[in-house]
Amino acid sequence: MTYLIKDAQTHDLKKIAACHIAAFPDSLTSKLGIEFISNMFKWYLSGSNKFLFWIEGNNQCIGYCGGYVMDGSDAYGASSGMTQFGFNSAIKAMLLRPWLFFHPEVISKYKFILTNLKRRVKKILGFTPDKPIVLKAQTLNTNNELQAGLVIIGVSPQLHKKGIGSLLQVEFEKRATQQKATLLSLSVRRLNDKAISSYKRNGWEIKADEGPSYLMTKKIANNLK
Repeated sequence: MTYLIKDAQTHDLKKIAACHIAAFPDSLTSKLGIEFISNMFKWYLSGSNKFLFWIEGNNQCIGYCGGYVMDGSDAYGASSGMTQFGFNSAIKAMLLRPWLFFHPEVISKYKFILTNLKRRVKKILGFTPDKPIVLKAQTLNTNNELQAGLVIIGVSPQLHKKGIGSLLQVEFEKRATQQKATLLSLSVRRLNDKAISSYKRNGWEIKADEGPSYLMTKKIANNLK
């Protein structure tokens, strides 16, 4: 199979969303459907410090990766920014699937959801909207190093152990370097042994234990001027 790495465009987002659902069928985002995921992924197309790319094989998305450079240009962190972009789609999807209102991830964000619903109602009625509550962004003391966060990465299940994950990580590092980042970071579930092993093989190290997740980092040399 010939692999082609492509920058994501708006018309690619449903293909990438389909790959996400195949890679993570039990996640809350997958349960919310392709329309929600596609709208959420538009966040990566909203600024020059963000990037989303995917690997095409047989005219399908077989892997994807997204990240952003933490240069201070974003009002929100990655999780909150994507949620803002996909908020309306999420509410529509949940109204069609009301049992998801009791999903643990949704319960933990009730305050965020209610505040943003209030904000949107005020906007419709012509009132000045309140500033929305923002989900806490991951921070890391980097001694003023420019940091790039790897936010999402996924591979089609039938192509596991084919080197696709490593290929995505190499491409992510390349793009972070092009934006002059010198430190990479990501959060990974502690129980995700396969992902952790893959990251370690590609030079990542566990930096901190954050409850259910590990914070992993990788220093990179950047000789770009």
